[in-house]
Amino acid sequence: MKTRSPSLGKIVLTLGISFSLGGSIGLGSSAIAPQSALAYTDTTTIELYRLAGESFPILLRRAEIVARAAAQRSFDRDILITSVSIDVVGKNNGAIAPLLRLQVNRQTWQRQPDPQRWATYFPNTPFLLGIEQ
Repeated sequence: MKTRSPSLGKIVLTLGISFSLGGSIGLGSSAIAPQSALAYTDTTTIELYRLAGESFPILLRRAEIVARAAAQRSFDRDILITSVSIDVVGKNNGAIAPLLRLQVNRQTWQRQPDPQRWATYFPNTPFLLGIEQ
């Protein structure tokens, strides 16, 4: 009299349950090593118009607020984004110049979501935009 191995019975039962629930068992290379996720940098350019009579420090503060919101939105929107690069460009009476560039990775941003800490500022921008300080 032949007896079945208990482990073989469990395997057959498990396969039967998987197939009956619509599951499938892949025996290819993905079963051994899953495909790696594609991580990437999200790049955004934002144009910010100077309001009438607005000083440069106020315009720069608005640029920081906009950059912070854009960075957070990018990380919230897509879990595969590992870093963001956000350029905020100022516009004043037809002149265009960079206000700041925020470049930060997800882990750093989660620890300290402060645009002033991670932004690069451009010292000639007030001159290029024709804004007196």
